[in-house]
Amino acid sequence: MRLLSAFALLLLFAANAATAQTAPPSKPKIVVGIVVDQMRYDYLYRYQRHYGPGGFNRLLKGGFSCENTRFNYVPTYTGPGHAAIYTGTTPSLNGIIGNDWWDPELRIKRYCTADKRHRTVGGTAKTDPGTGQHSPVALLSSTITDELRLSNNFRSKVASVCLKDRGSILPAGHIPNACYWFDDASGNWITSTYYPDSLGLPKWVSDYNARRWPDTFLNKTWEMGHAPTESFDNWNYVGKYGSLKGGFPHDFAAARASGSYGVLRFTPYGNTLVTNFAMETIDAMELGADEWTDFLCVSYSATDYCAHQFGVHAQETEDMYVRMDRELSRFFEYLERKFGKDNVLVFLTADHGGAETPVHLNKLHIPAGVFEESTLEDRLEKSLEMIFGTSGNYIQAVENQQIWLNWDALADLDMKPEEVAQAIGGQIRSLPGVYDVLTRHELEMLPAEYPFVSELRRGIHPRRSGDMIYLLDPAWHADDKAFSTGGTTHGSPYPYDTHVPLVWYGWRIQPGESHKIVSITDIAPTLAAMLRIMEPNATTGKIIEELMR
Repeated sequence: MRLLSAFALLLLFAANAATAQTAPPSKPKIVVGIVVDQMRYDYLYRYQRHYGPGGFNRLLKGGFSCENTRFNYVPTYTGPGHAAIYTGTTPSLNGIIGNDWWDPELRIKRYCTADKRHRTVGGTAKTDPGTGQHSPVALLSSTITDELRLSNNFRSKVASVCLKDRGSILPAGHIPNACYWFDDASGNWITSTYYPDSLGLPKWVSDYNARRWPDTFLNKTWEMGHAPTESFDNWNYVGKYGSLKGGFPHDFAAARASGSYGVLRFTPYGNTLVTNFAMETIDAMELGADEWTDFLCVSYSATDYCAHQFGVHAQETEDMYVRMDRELSRFFEYLERKFGKDNVLVFLTADHGGAETPVHLNKLHIPAGVFEESTLEDRLEKSLEMIFGTSGNYIQAVENQQIWLNWDALADLDMKPEEVAQAIGGQIRSLPGVYDVLTRHELEMLPAEYPFVSELRRGIHPRRSGDMIYLLDPAWHADDKAFSTGGTTHGSPYPYDTHVPLVWYGWRIQPGESHKIVSITDIAPTLAAMLRIMEPNATTGKIIEELMR
């Protein structure tokens, strides 16, 4: 009997030892947040036959996919998207209401990360001074990266990497260890004096820049890397966003002649630049090397530039995602080799989706169009002059399908703003493609069943947003300067702009999927719950409970 009891105890000890060996660690060594700019949900599967096992398919097979992830506000742009992912809230609280907007408080048109109090660190004589004049000053709430640093007296390290300044700055939050973006003029990774590198780039970044990877890629061409199966020969629907025209191969001779590296943003080489520098950042900063969880924010922008120029059905877009898959495979293999799968928590999502090209849809007899927002202010000023018989600067700005009234001018003219707003509404409603026009007060009074009323309200910040907002019909967009005849853009509340991927992988993530509605603002509080830290201070999102089981 004693022998049996001893044998049972031995079995119990062995079982507990085995469990201890196989149980995941109490916290990950590193969290890697990946944002793929302008990645619609369907791109997970549209090009899947061309994906290898190590990129998107690695996530789908070994991770947990939130298949019904939605942006729960408008407008859906890069700045607001990155802010919402990392703050766990919408523009109504984090203050990032667009990439650009008219600021009634500062009385200027501002860019979401512009801050002229700071200067560029790491540029050259070719660098435009404004390239590094950035900070998170406009971001009104904390981020999950801020909260991680605050949770342990700054022992956790946070770094952020993106070609775009806003795609790096907003995820990094207010107190990162490092934040880098790409300078087209010099081909360098740079930062600003807001960050700890204010006295100069660390030696490892300067050494990395000296390797001149952008020159290597600029001397290549971009050729189709596989036989396309899911795209159209859309050469007639190229936008005016960049210099590349439709059709392979793409040569960069003009860029080499001008000495600018900006063309790389539109090619798969832009994503390679990001992957290479992200891995260098982990090694040089020794992220994930101690007991404190670190966080690396990585945003891939080339997907956005490419789709803007060529559209969602172009061969260039298909090849971009197939090559993006290879970049992810390379990155994931590096992470697992360095840390082990159970020590890395990865999430991949997007900052917004992308629309169809209206002129292409029209050719297919599908209703769509382009609203001429760039000329709207002038047209409205002329109409208001005719209506009221008085010339004046009635409107301060038109941006992001919002209108800022010039309150000072209206007061000087002794005019009631509601009368001017009513006249503006009547004029805009008569234009093709307009679904409705609303004042801020009218928006607040709408019933819950009004289309996208909650999304519209969540996109409004009381001190920053316009006095009026207009909503366009499905498949219409308002960026007529760059995308009137080709390419694509985004910004609407419709599914093509709001339905994005969200896949989790690695530390404590069990394979599976869910089709429950998940909001983009749910990412940050979920991370906070997993790491057992406070969520960002303005969080309105909810924990994704399926991941916690």
